[in-house]
Amino acid sequence: MEQQKQKRIVGIIGGIASGKSLVTDMLHDLGAAIVNADKVAHDVLEEPAVVEKIREAFGDEVILPPPIGHEELDRVNRAKVAALVFGESELHQSRRRQLEEIVQPRIRQRLEEHIDRWQTQSQSGMLALDIPLLYERGWDRRCDEVWFVDTPQSLREQNAARRNWTPEELENREKSQMSIEKKRELADRILANDGSIEDLRSRVRSAFDAAMGHPR
Repeated sequence: MEQQKQKRIVGIIGGIASGKSLVTDMLHDLGAAIVNADKVAHDVLEEPAVVEKIREAFGDEVILPPPIGHEELDRVNRAKVAALVFGESELHQSRRRQLEEIVQPRIRQRLEEHIDRWQTQSQSGMLALDIPLLYERGWDRRCDEVWFVDTPQSLREQNAARRNWTPEELENREKSQMSIEKKRELADRILANDGSIEDLRSRVRSAFDAAMGHPR
């Protein structure tokens, strides 16, 4: 009888702009399947029913005009919504809870569908979950192990600047998540992202081989 191929789910976490997507890209090159929660969230924000709920909650000013040729499709202005929900004030936190009540059930449903398809249909031995709120949402319970991408603050600020975020915007977004120190403490493996791309690629390959039980 052919031995069943080992399958592993690995959660990828770290501070904002730490290079998590770079790590998952490297894992994809090694044959892993990838689920990116931010991309799933972007898809959810284009669902007409979700767009309408966000319009009702936050007003027409957070809705973009539809693209030419798709007049029936309104879109959410993610930058304006982010400005409303990321911050320490009670108003920011109230808006963030309101947004989460709208989008989180659909995001969870879509993520579960991705995981189920991988488990039943994919030939890939590893599924990497890039979910920023992995611990906060309980997704760590679906993981066999969790890797923390450990990136210096200065490099994360550089990465955030490439997204046109100010240091204040980066700080506000991070305050809505579990602290970096706590994430590092809870993780099963630390991936240092403090050198060259090739340094990181080598560390990712070593972690992948260890997780999959590959001989070195």
